Amino acid sequence: MGPILLSIVTWNSAAVIEACLAACLAQTYPDFTIWVVDNNSADDTCARVAAVAATDGRVQLHRLARNTGFCGGHNYALDHSTSEAVLLVNPDVEMAPDYLSRAAEALAADAAIGTVCGLLLQSRAAHPRIDSAGLVRQSGGRFTLRHHGRLLPELQLITEDVDGADGALPLYRRAFINDLRVEGSFFDERFFAHKEDWDIAWRGQLYGWRTVFEPRCRALHPRVFLPADLRSRLQLGAAIKADAVKNQWLLLLKNPPTNQLAGLWLRALPRQLGVLLYCLLLERPSLRAYRYVWQHRASIWASRLHIQQRAGQGLPAAARFPTAASGQIPSETELLAG
Repeated sequence: MGPILLSIVTWNSAAVIEACLAACLAQTYPDFTIWVVDNNSADDTCARVAAVAATDGRVQLHRLARNTGFCGGHNYALDHSTSEAVLLVNPDVEMAPDYLSRAAEALAADAAIGTVCGLLLQSRAAHPRIDSAGLVRQSGGRFTLRHHGRLLPELQLITEDVDGADGALPLYRRAFINDLRVEGSFFDERFFAHKEDWDIAWRGQLYGWRTVFEPRCRALHPRVFLPADLRSRLQLGAAIKADAVKNQWLLLLKNPPTNQLAGLWLRALPRQLGVLLYCLLLERPSLRAYRYVWQHRASIWASRLHIQQRAGQGLPAAARFPTAASGQIPSETELLAG
Protein backbone atom coordinates (compact mmCIF):
# COMPACT_ATOMS: atom_id res chain seq x y z
CA MET A 1 0.00 0.00 0.00
CA GLY A 2 1.38 3.38 -1.04
CA PRO A 3 0.52 6.94 -0.04
CA ILE A 4 -2.63 7.47 2.02
CA LEU A 5 -4.55 10.70 2.44
CA LEU A 6 -6.20 11.47 5.77
CA SER A 7 -9.23 13.67 5.05
CA ILE A 8 -10.65 15.68 7.95
CA VAL A 9 -13.70 17.92 7.40
CA THR A 10 -14.17 20.60 10.05
CA TRP A 11 -16.92 23.03 10.94
CA ASN A 12 -16.47 24.91 14.23
CA SER A 13 -14.28 22.05 15.46
CA ALA A 14 -11.82 24.08 17.53
CA ALA A 15 -12.51 22.13 20.73
CA VAL A 16 -11.37 18.80 19.28
CA ILE A 17 -9.21 19.38 16.21
CA GLU A 18 -5.82 19.65 17.95
CA ALA A 19 -6.20 16.30 19.72
CA CYS A 20 -7.36 14.72 16.46
CA LEU A 21 -4.37 16.07 14.55
CA ALA A 22 -1.94 14.98 17.25
CA ALA A 23 -3.26 11.42 17.00
CA CYS A 24 -3.05 11.54 13.20
CA LEU A 25 0.52 12.78 13.21
CA ALA A 26 1.49 10.01 15.66
CA GLN A 27 0.57 7.27 13.17
CA THR A 28 3.30 4.72 12.56
CA TYR A 29 2.38 4.28 8.89
CA PRO A 30 5.26 5.89 6.97
CA ASP A 31 3.56 7.58 4.00
CA PHE A 32 0.58 9.82 4.62
CA THR A 33 -0.59 13.41 4.35
CA ILE A 34 -3.41 15.17 6.18
CA TRP A 35 -5.87 17.52 4.55
CA VAL A 36 -8.12 19.54 6.80
CA VAL A 37 -11.01 20.83 4.69
CA ASP A 38 -12.74 23.56 6.65
CA ASN A 39 -16.40 24.36 5.95
CA ASN A 40 -16.20 28.09 6.69
CA SER A 41 -15.89 27.75 10.48
CA ALA A 42 -16.86 30.76 12.60
CA ASP A 43 -14.55 29.80 15.48
CA ASP A 44 -10.74 29.54 15.50
CA THR A 45 -10.55 26.07 13.96
CA CYS A 46 -8.51 27.33 11.02
CA ALA A 47 -6.06 29.20 13.24
CA ARG A 48 -5.44 26.06 15.28
CA VAL A 49 -4.95 23.92 12.17
CA ALA A 50 -2.65 26.52 10.61
CA ALA A 51 -0.50 26.53 13.74
CA VAL A 52 -0.05 22.76 13.49
CA ALA A 53 0.58 22.93 9.75
CA ALA A 54 3.34 25.49 10.34
CA THR A 55 5.26 22.90 12.35
CA ASP A 56 4.56 19.79 10.24
CA GLY A 57 4.49 19.75 6.44
CA ARG A 58 2.24 16.69 6.36
CA VAL A 59 -0.73 18.90 7.34
CA GLN A 60 -2.50 21.08 4.79
CA LEU A 61 -5.42 23.43 5.43
CA HIS A 62 -8.02 23.89 2.69
CA ARG A 63 -10.62 26.58 3.42
CA LEU A 64 -13.98 26.47 1.67
CA ALA A 65 -16.04 29.61 1.21
CA ARG A 66 -19.26 27.99 2.46
CA ASN A 67 -20.43 25.06 4.53
CA THR A 68 -20.68 22.14 2.10
CA GLY A 69 -21.38 19.57 4.82
CA PHE A 70 -19.64 16.28 5.48
CA CYS A 71 -20.31 15.14 1.92
CA GLY A 72 -19.11 18.24 0.13
CA GLY A 73 -16.01 18.61 2.28
CA HIS A 74 -14.84 15.05 1.75
CA ASN A 75 -15.74 15.17 -1.95
CA TYR A 76 -13.38 18.14 -2.24
CA ALA A 77 -10.53 16.07 -0.80
CA LEU A 78 -11.37 13.01 -2.92
CA ASP A 79 -11.64 15.05 -6.10
CA HIS A 80 -8.34 16.92 -5.62
CA SER A 81 -6.13 14.00 -4.52
CA THR A 82 -4.71 10.85 -6.11
CA SER A 83 -3.51 8.72 -3.16
CA GLU A 84 -3.99 4.95 -3.32
CA ALA A 85 -6.34 5.08 -0.34
CA VAL A 86 -8.15 7.70 1.74
CA LEU A 87 -8.92 7.56 5.45
CA LEU A 88 -11.84 9.78 6.45
CA VAL A 89 -11.28 11.10 9.97
CA ASN A 90 -13.98 12.82 12.00
CA PRO A 91 -12.46 15.73 13.94
CA ASP A 92 -13.71 14.23 17.22
CA VAL A 93 -11.81 10.96 16.64
CA GLU A 94 -8.47 10.07 18.23
CA MET A 95 -6.73 7.05 16.68
CA ALA A 96 -4.30 4.64 18.28
CA PRO A 97 -0.84 5.09 16.69
CA ASP A 98 -1.05 1.83 14.74
CA TYR A 99 -4.58 2.36 13.39
CA LEU A 100 -3.53 3.39 9.89
CA SER A 101 -0.83 0.75 9.47
CA ARG A 102 -3.17 -2.06 10.55
CA ALA A 103 -6.00 -0.74 8.35
CA ALA A 104 -3.67 -0.48 5.34
CA GLU A 105 -2.49 -4.04 5.93
CA ALA A 106 -6.10 -5.26 5.97
CA LEU A 107 -6.95 -3.30 2.81
CA ALA A 108 -3.97 -4.75 0.95
CA ALA A 109 -5.01 -8.33 1.73
CA ASP A 110 -7.56 -8.54 -1.12
CA ALA A 111 -8.23 -6.28 -4.11
CA ALA A 112 -11.97 -6.89 -3.61
CA ILE A 113 -11.86 -5.11 -0.24
CA GLY A 114 -13.09 -1.58 -0.84
CA THR A 115 -13.33 -0.46 2.78
CA VAL A 116 -11.73 -1.24 6.12
CA CYS A 117 -13.29 -0.08 9.37
CA GLY A 118 -11.93 -0.38 12.88
CA LEU A 119 -13.20 -0.57 16.42
CA LEU A 120 -14.44 2.78 17.73
CA LEU A 121 -14.71 3.09 21.51
CA GLN A 122 -16.69 5.62 23.53
CA SER A 123 -14.09 6.21 26.25
CA ARG A 124 -10.64 5.33 27.54
CA ALA A 125 -12.10 3.40 30.49
CA ALA A 126 -10.61 0.03 31.41
CA HIS A 127 -13.78 -1.66 30.11
CA PRO A 128 -15.14 0.81 27.55
CA ARG A 129 -18.38 0.66 25.65
CA ILE A 130 -18.24 0.20 21.92
CA ASP A 131 -19.30 3.06 19.70
CA SER A 132 -19.08 1.16 16.42
CA ALA A 133 -17.69 -2.04 14.95
CA GLY A 134 -19.00 -1.36 11.46
CA LEU A 135 -22.58 -1.22 10.23
CA VAL A 136 -25.37 -3.79 10.18
CA ARG A 137 -28.00 -3.63 7.45
CA GLN A 138 -31.57 -3.90 8.72
CA SER A 139 -34.80 -4.59 6.90
CA GLY A 140 -36.57 -1.58 5.50
CA GLY A 141 -33.48 0.14 4.14
CA ARG A 142 -31.82 1.11 7.41
CA PHE A 143 -28.38 0.48 8.90
CA THR A 144 -27.37 0.42 12.56
CA LEU A 145 -24.06 0.70 14.37
CA ARG A 146 -22.75 -2.79 15.02
CA HIS A 147 -22.34 -3.58 18.75
CA HIS A 148 -23.09 0.05 19.70
CA GLY A 149 -23.25 0.46 23.49
CA ARG A 150 -21.94 -3.03 24.27
CA LEU A 151 -19.13 -3.42 26.79
CA LEU A 152 -15.93 -4.44 25.04
CA PRO A 153 -15.11 -7.38 27.39
CA GLU A 154 -18.49 -8.97 26.57
CA LEU A 155 -17.48 -9.73 22.98
CA GLN A 156 -14.88 -11.79 21.16
CA LEU A 157 -14.24 -9.60 18.13
CA ILE A 158 -12.60 -11.02 15.01
CA THR A 159 -11.58 -9.78 11.59
CA GLU A 160 -14.62 -10.31 9.37
CA ASP A 161 -16.77 -8.92 6.58
CA VAL A 162 -19.50 -6.51 7.65
CA ASP A 163 -22.33 -4.72 5.85
CA GLY A 164 -20.65 -1.33 5.86
CA ALA A 165 -18.37 1.15 7.61
CA ASP A 166 -19.34 3.95 9.95
CA GLY A 167 -18.43 7.28 8.37
CA ALA A 168 -16.38 8.44 11.35
CA LEU A 169 -13.19 6.56 10.37
CA PRO A 170 -13.35 4.39 7.20
CA LEU A 171 -10.35 3.60 5.01
CA TYR A 172 -11.39 3.55 1.34
CA ARG A 173 -9.46 2.11 -1.59
CA ARG A 174 -9.12 4.61 -4.45
CA ALA A 175 -10.52 2.09 -6.95
CA PHE A 176 -13.58 1.74 -4.70
CA ILE A 177 -13.98 5.52 -4.50
CA ASN A 178 -13.82 5.91 -8.26
CA ASP A 179 -16.13 2.97 -8.93
CA LEU A 180 -18.85 4.32 -6.62
CA ARG A 181 -18.94 7.77 -8.17
CA VAL A 182 -22.34 8.83 -9.52
CA GLU A 183 -22.22 11.77 -11.93
CA GLY A 184 -18.65 12.34 -10.79
CA SER A 185 -19.28 12.41 -7.04
CA PHE A 186 -18.44 9.76 -4.45
CA PHE A 187 -20.70 11.15 -1.73
CA ASP A 188 -24.17 12.26 -2.77
CA GLU A 189 -24.08 15.91 -1.69
CA ARG A 190 -27.86 15.98 -1.37
CA PHE A 191 -27.28 14.13 1.92
CA PHE A 192 -25.15 17.03 3.23
CA ALA A 193 -24.48 15.08 6.45
CA HIS A 194 -25.87 11.97 8.19
CA LYS A 195 -26.66 8.57 6.62
CA GLU A 196 -24.24 9.20 3.75
CA ASP A 197 -22.22 6.27 5.11
CA TRP A 198 -25.35 4.11 4.79
CA ASP A 199 -25.58 5.18 1.16
CA ILE A 200 -21.95 4.22 0.49
CA ALA A 201 -22.34 0.90 2.32
CA TRP A 202 -25.44 -0.02 0.32
CA ARG A 203 -23.93 1.00 -3.01
CA GLY A 204 -20.73 -0.88 -2.24
CA GLN A 205 -22.72 -4.04 -1.54
CA LEU A 206 -24.67 -3.63 -4.77
CA TYR A 207 -21.45 -3.38 -6.75
CA GLY A 208 -19.88 -6.42 -5.07
CA TRP A 209 -17.18 -4.78 -2.91
CA ARG A 210 -16.17 -6.17 0.49
CA THR A 211 -16.09 -4.17 3.72
CA VAL A 212 -13.82 -5.66 6.38
CA PHE A 213 -13.90 -4.96 10.12
CA GLU A 214 -10.45 -5.12 11.73
CA PRO A 215 -10.70 -5.09 15.56
CA ARG A 216 -6.97 -4.36 15.97
CA CYS A 217 -7.64 -0.88 14.53
CA ARG A 218 -8.83 1.11 17.53
CA ALA A 219 -9.84 4.70 18.09
CA LEU A 220 -11.73 6.90 20.53
CA HIS A 221 -15.04 8.32 19.31
CA PRO A 222 -17.48 9.63 21.94
CA ARG A 223 -20.50 9.85 19.62
CA VAL A 224 -23.06 12.58 20.31
CA PHE A 225 -25.71 12.21 17.61
CA LEU A 226 -27.87 9.18 16.86
CA PRO A 227 -30.80 9.89 14.50
CA ALA A 228 -33.18 7.44 16.20
CA ASP A 229 -32.55 8.78 19.73
CA LEU A 230 -35.53 11.07 20.34
CA ARG A 231 -33.99 12.59 23.47
CA SER A 232 -30.90 13.79 21.62
CA ARG A 233 -32.97 14.62 18.55
CA LEU A 234 -34.91 17.28 20.46
CA GLN A 235 -31.66 19.18 21.03
CA LEU A 236 -30.69 19.29 17.35
CA GLY A 237 -31.19 22.09 14.87
CA ALA A 238 -34.10 21.99 12.44
CA ALA A 239 -31.87 21.54 9.38
CA ILE A 240 -30.14 18.44 10.81
CA LYS A 241 -33.46 16.82 11.72
CA ALA A 242 -34.90 17.53 8.27
CA ASP A 243 -31.78 16.03 6.68
CA ALA A 244 -32.29 12.80 8.64
CA VAL A 245 -35.80 12.46 7.19
CA LYS A 246 -34.78 13.47 3.65
CA ASN A 247 -31.79 11.19 3.55
CA GLN A 248 -33.78 8.08 4.40
CA TRP A 249 -35.98 8.77 1.39
CA LEU A 250 -32.91 9.22 -0.80
CA LEU A 251 -31.68 5.82 0.34
CA LEU A 252 -34.99 4.11 -0.31
CA LEU A 253 -35.46 5.65 -3.74
CA LYS A 254 -31.93 5.20 -5.14
CA ASN A 255 -30.57 1.90 -3.90
CA PRO A 256 -33.07 -1.00 -3.79
CA PRO A 257 -32.78 -3.28 -6.85
CA THR A 258 -35.95 -3.37 -8.92
CA ASN A 259 -36.69 -6.98 -8.03
CA GLN A 260 -36.50 -6.10 -4.31
CA LEU A 261 -38.20 -2.73 -4.46
CA ALA A 262 -41.77 -3.77 -3.59
CA GLY A 263 -40.78 -6.03 -0.69
CA LEU A 264 -38.40 -3.49 0.80
CA TRP A 265 -40.94 -0.71 0.61
CA LEU A 266 -43.55 -2.89 2.30
CA ARG A 267 -41.12 -3.36 5.20
CA ALA A 268 -40.13 0.31 5.23
CA LEU A 269 -43.64 1.78 4.95
CA PRO A 270 -44.80 1.39 8.60
CA ARG A 271 -41.76 3.25 9.91
CA GLN A 272 -41.95 5.91 7.23
CA LEU A 273 -45.62 6.53 8.00
CA GLY A 274 -44.69 6.84 11.67
CA VAL A 275 -41.98 9.38 10.81
CA LEU A 276 -44.46 11.38 8.73
CA LEU A 277 -46.99 11.40 11.58
CA TYR A 278 -44.28 12.47 14.04
CA CYS A 279 -43.30 15.34 11.74
CA LEU A 280 -46.92 16.44 11.33
CA LEU A 281 -47.56 16.46 15.07
CA LEU A 282 -44.23 17.34 16.70
CA GLU A 283 -41.63 18.39 14.13
CA ARG A 284 -43.31 20.34 11.37
CA PRO A 285 -40.10 22.02 10.10
CA SER A 286 -38.92 18.56 8.99
CA LEU A 287 -41.79 18.41 6.49
CA ARG A 288 -39.48 20.34 4.17
CA ALA A 289 -37.76 17.00 3.59
CA TYR A 290 -40.76 15.68 1.67
CA ARG A 291 -40.96 18.83 -0.43
CA TYR A 292 -37.25 18.52 -1.25
CA VAL A 293 -37.61 14.92 -2.40
CA TRP A 294 -40.56 15.81 -4.62
CA GLN A 295 -38.82 18.83 -6.15
CA HIS A 296 -35.68 16.81 -6.92
CA ARG A 297 -37.42 13.62 -8.03
CA ALA A 298 -35.99 13.77 -11.56
CA SER A 299 -32.35 13.94 -10.44
CA ILE A 300 -32.94 11.28 -7.77
CA TRP A 301 -34.41 8.99 -10.43
CA ALA A 302 -31.42 9.65 -12.70
CA SER A 303 -29.11 8.60 -9.85
CA ARG A 304 -31.16 5.45 -9.35
CA LEU A 305 -30.87 4.50 -13.01
CA HIS A 306 -27.09 4.94 -12.89
CA ILE A 307 -26.72 2.89 -9.70
CA GLN A 308 -28.92 0.02 -10.84
CA GLN A 309 -27.24 -0.16 -14.25
CA ARG A 310 -23.81 -0.25 -12.62
CA ALA A 311 -24.95 -2.81 -10.02
CA GLY A 312 -25.76 -5.27 -12.78
CA GLN A 313 -22.14 -5.34 -13.94
CA GLY A 314 -20.68 -6.87 -10.77
CA LEU A 315 -17.29 -6.21 -9.20
CA PRO A 316 -14.70 -4.54 -11.49
CA ALA A 317 -12.22 -6.89 -13.12
CA ALA A 318 -9.31 -5.22 -11.30
CA ALA A 319 -10.86 -6.26 -7.99
CA ARG A 320 -11.90 -9.76 -9.12
CA PHE A 321 -8.51 -10.70 -10.52
CA PRO A 322 -5.27 -10.08 -8.61
CA THR A 323 -3.39 -9.73 -11.90
CA ALA A 324 -5.65 -6.89 -12.93
CA ALA A 325 -5.20 -5.24 -9.54
CA SER A 326 -1.45 -5.23 -10.10
CA GLY A 327 -1.83 -3.52 -13.45
CA GLN A 328 -1.78 -6.58 -15.74
CA ILE A 329 -4.61 -7.32 -18.13
CA PRO A 330 -6.53 -10.49 -17.22
CA SER A 331 -6.54 -13.28 -19.77
CA GLU A 332 -9.57 -14.13 -21.91
CA THR A 333 -10.03 -17.29 -19.84
CA GLU A 334 -10.14 -15.24 -16.61
CA LEU A 335 -12.60 -12.78 -18.08
CA LEU A 336 -14.90 -15.57 -19.24
CA ALA A 337 -14.65 -17.27 -15.84
CA GLY A 338 -15.60 -14.00 -14.13
